[in-house]
Amino acid sequence: MPQRTSPTRAQIRLRGKTPNADGSVTCARYSKKLTRAICLRIAGGEIWHKICNTDGMPSYATLYDWLRKYPDFAEDFAQAKEMAADLRADKVLVVAEEATAATVQRDRLRVAALQWHAGKAAPKRYGSRAGDDVEHEGEPRRLIIEVRRFETAYRPDGTAYTREILPAGEGDER
Repeated sequence: MPQRTSPTRAQIRLRGKTPNADGSVTCARYSKKLTRAICLRIAGGEIWHKICNTDGMPSYATLYDWLRKYPDFAEDFAQAKEMAADLRADKVLVVAEEATAATVQRDRLRVAALQWHAGKAAPKRYGSRAGDDVEHEGEPRRLIIEVRRFETAYRPDGTAYTREILPAGEGDER
């Protein structure tokens, strides 16, 4: 009869953890050192899909738990995402400048992907409506809402139409 050995501490700690695609299980505890490493890699242009569950990095779920639990980390992570967006925007120019007739199709795809990703990471800077919130000539934009009233009216032949009800005195000038 084979001798039963008791599980090691590492085996006990890993129970209930879901293995990665390669079968390994990554455990990561929150620390400033680890979150700094995450932010540096994100700012350097790496995507979280390639980083998570590798080299002691946390999973997607853990990252989002940390973003919710630790406001300082959430702030640093957001800044790292903006830095990555700037990097991708710069790469767009490099790819466009290095394009040749032979690589133009591939380069268009790269440029579009880089622009899309930069726009999602920093929508105020690189999104489809970038710059819309900029003040024009020193004055902020104003939203004017005008309430108008309408009524159904009838022509002499009996057909209905809609007409605006103007405040007293405004209709006299027409």
